[in-house]
Amino acid sequence: MAGHGRRFLPVILALAGCAAFEGPEPSASEHSICYTRLETSLDQLHALAAQACNGAAPQFLREGIDLSACPLLVPERARFTCAA
Repeated sequence: MAGHGRRFLPVILALAGCAAFEGPEPSASEHSICYTRLETSLDQLHALAAQACNGAAPQFLREGIDLSACPLLVPERARFTCAA
């Protein structure tokens, strides 16, 4: 039952008003953030990515709408790696 709660966490966060959160990781070296352009500025997105990289510089790879990885209310997905 615990696995089901984790699957719905992004939806709960989106409904609670969170504008961005770390999304599913596509691979061990690649990370992603689900966000909405209406609520998340580029500066906030870069700060979240730097936080996910533990202060290392994030190297953005691509972004776009990804409803298979992000919930409907937070549909944008930015994918990035962390510089060594």
